[in-house]
Amino acid sequence: MACASTPVARRATLITDADKAAKAALAREATLDPAKIPPRTFAVTPFSVAESDTLLRPLGFGLADLLSADLAVSPALKLVERVQTNAILRELDLVDQGIADPRQAPRVGRLVGARQILIGSASRSGTDGAVRLSARVVDAIAGTVQELVYADAPLGRVIDAEKALALLIFERLGIQLTPAQRQRIEQRQTTQLAALVAYGRGVQAEARGDAAGATAAFEDAARLDAAFSAARSQAAAAPAPSAQRASSVARVLDLTAQAVNAPVLTRPPEAVDAPLAASSVLQILITVRVTP
Repeated sequence: MACASTPVARRATLITDADKAAKAALAREATLDPAKIPPRTFAVTPFSVAESDTLLRPLGFGLADLLSADLAVSPALKLVERVQTNAILRELDLVDQGIADPRQAPRVGRLVGARQILIGSASRSGTDGAVRLSARVVDAIAGTVQELVYADAPLGRVIDAEKALALLIFERLGIQLTPAQRQRIEQRQTTQLAALVAYGRGVQAEARGDAAGATAAFEDAARLDAAFSAARSQAAAAPAPSAQRASSVARVLDLTAQAVNAPVLTRPPEAVDAPLAASSVLQILITVRVTP
């Protein structure tokens, strides 16, 4: 019984429960009614990264997770938990390759119970090794894509690009932040690249279903930066869930129950949030410059 309370055991239980919910969602996929997904439910997937970039790959997982936490600051969005989104990605064999094609995103969104799903990429740009983060939001019902933001920052300050993305996403979605909310988002969890990479390795390992590897990586991140609160919480496998994060397990089961014997929609309803049409794409380019 004692071992059941260890961080690895707790994380393994979370992963197992999420996998059960993911399998249930896939089994009932044809009967799920996406029209019942609330408009402001939101999921963030890991940033896709070129396979050859072994440093940037874990950062793509870690930065997406920190972005999700920042978006959860506002009550206007209900964020789906990372462990639930990753369970669906495991079932669809999308963990390592990521969601690069927006046409894949609506299915993932419907399965996790998220009306909007953010997909993004992380890449190196130029000869100075700067990192570019890009993000776009896909409506899980209408299938429309909003091109949102691009943010550049030096590798050592890549967290600045994540913060810029979070603020611009709120702006593009028309969500007003209070001064207190903005201040919370602007706070850097860590400024140490090594700690951020270790954290990303933890998120990446968990996405693959490796509870022991994830916990060890989160412990490394916490050792590298004792002030990295997210790393400490994840190392204990007891993160304090935001009140704005949605329970995908409950949402999937609820949608499944409501969808039994319900007709499958042949034509999606009009999008409540009036997302951009595919032909009306807004691109915002920002560059984060850091002086030594």
